[in-house]
Amino acid sequence: MEVLLVGNPNVGKSVVFNRLTGIGAISSNYPGTTVEILKGEVLIGGKPTTIVDLPGLYSLSSGAEDQMVASRFLLESDPDIVVVVADATRLEPGLVLISQLIEMGFPVLVAMNMMDVARKRGDLDVKALSDMLGVPIVPTVAVTGEGMDELLKAIGSYEYSKSDFKVRYDSHIEAYIEVLCRGLGDLKLKYPLRGAFIKLLEGDRLFSEGIPDGTWEKIERLRQEFKEEHDEDLEVHVNRDRYGEAGRIISEVVRAKPQERTLGQKLSDLTLRPLTGIPILMLVLAGVLASIIFIGGYLEGLLLDVYAQTVGDFFLDIGSSLGGKIGPAIGMGLDLSIQAILALVIPYILLFYIILALLEDSGYLPRVVVLLDSLMHKIGLHGQALIPMLVSMGCNVPGILATRVIESRREKLIVATIIIMAVPCTAQMAIIVGTVGNFGGVIYVAAILLILLALVVLLALLMHKAIKFEPGSLMIEIPDLAIPRPDNVFRKTYMRVKEFFLIAFPILLVGSLGLEILSAYGILEAIVEPMAFFTEGFLGLPAIIIIALIFGILRKEMSFQLLIVLFGTADLASVMTVNQFFVFALIMATFMPCLSTLAAMIREYGVKDSLKVTIASIALAFSLGGLANFLLTHVL
Repeated sequence: MEVLLVGNPNVGKSVVFNRLTGIGAISSNYPGTTVEILKGEVLIGGKPTTIVDLPGLYSLSSGAEDQMVASRFLLESDPDIVVVVADATRLEPGLVLISQLIEMGFPVLVAMNMMDVARKRGDLDVKALSDMLGVPIVPTVAVTGEGMDELLKAIGSYEYSKSDFKVRYDSHIEAYIEVLCRGLGDLKLKYPLRGAFIKLLEGDRLFSEGIPDGTWEKIERLRQEFKEEHDEDLEVHVNRDRYGEAGRIISEVVRAKPQERTLGQKLSDLTLRPLTGIPILMLVLAGVLASIIFIGGYLEGLLLDVYAQTVGDFFLDIGSSLGGKIGPAIGMGLDLSIQAILALVIPYILLFYIILALLEDSGYLPRVVVLLDSLMHKIGLHGQALIPMLVSMGCNVPGILATRVIESRREKLIVATIIIMAVPCTAQMAIIVGTVGNFGGVIYVAAILLILLALVVLLALLMHKAIKFEPGSLMIEIPDLAIPRPDNVFRKTYMRVKEFFLIAFPILLVGSLGLEILSAYGILEAIVEPMAFFTEGFLGLPAIIIIALIFGILRKEMSFQLLIVLFGTADLASVMTVNQFFVFALIMATFMPCLSTLAAMIREYGVKDSLKVTIASIALAFSLGGLANFLLTHVL
């Protein structure tokens, strides 16, 4: 038996999936895309059952890649049951999705989630709603497990009978449907004719299979006729009718209780008003950065001390026992890779993911998106672009993966480029703080951060003008502010760190071994003198720093650590000036992505676009470095 789990974003669908299957689900990409589908195998009522968790969607015609994948999976599969997870506190979008699934003839079972909050706000007549829709509804509270047993029983004993529920559309649209049914009523399609014709009238070509030649021309004439008569697109009117029907149903099944505004609601208002929301956002961001820098720095030192005391030179000794030049290189590569995980993943990336999960589960992150949406429009982006940028402050790898939340490929590519060139990850922040901050002071750090902020704006504006515009819209639910649940924070953090290990660590290991072998055979040192004209002449840096820049391709903060090795002293102030630290930190803040990020970029955008962004970032980094060297030497 196959059960598909669908629902709008932020309705608790992933929590329901985890409750039904556990966290040991199998993740696989939908063919031809980078969007992941989660599958879990369970026994329900003695029957082997596959539960598939699809990406969140608002409509079967949604434009974003992840939502389109959910629609395609639904339409290409033949599920025994489609379980719709709906938010009882925000019924409208859930009812709109349910009505479309019913129109397309799917066997629908509804898990009415967040019933605990809904009960506090009023009375929801679940039985009356079930009778009106003609589908079974199970009340649930996924975070506590309430209703999960009943949901499992409902899935195991489900007997599908077609619902008679219909959304009544505008009289002109109903007339079009009738005309199509009269002319094409003998067609044998996978879906009910009424539902298929409604989607075709919306302009959705996913439903064109089995439609005779010439039908599209007829449908396009009807769509054009409707637009001329109503001065709006037919699909817009269809969606308005669906929401109108959802509103009518809600008015009959929900009885709200009069309530005073709670402290949480008042605080929510403060986070959404620019006058108070912006200062709150600044405080939150400052807290996140401070936590990552200070707590992450403490954990990094602690973990590396423990590693030194427990493992010590174990891998280096193994390398030495292998002999030759390649043996020590392999030992050093293994040692550095493990230290990289201890120094980067656990103290910085893991910590950031925990903070990110807390912000998500508290309901604050969607408020940031809405708060800054109008500001982002001024540089050609939507508010959702902020999510990948915020994620990238922990690590660029998950930041690149997080661009999936953005609807158009054009905007995804713009945001990915900004992330690569102008959003510093924790490793880059470590370089900025550890070099120019440590030896030059906070003014130099602020200068680099202001340059990066200016780059974000400039890159967005330039790419907005250069790349052909694709229309899109911001559609995001704003959940109530809530206290995050530890188990949910753990699940989210676990899945994200797991993804990082699967993508980044293999590249990190292979790259580290490769660079150590090149260094062992003197290949890296051989380029120092030939490149001195560029390193010393153009950038104003010591010639040997070219090696640190090359190692920065593997791991950004490794380039900083390598300076001590290259110069043979921890007193870097004795071999480099503050101006040189500034140039070096600025280059590393905008330099090409590390190998792990490049791997994620290729996975999401292909080799061609990834190489374009990489080459552009190298050119930008060295141009900024050369300009900074000139200004600091001859002007300032």
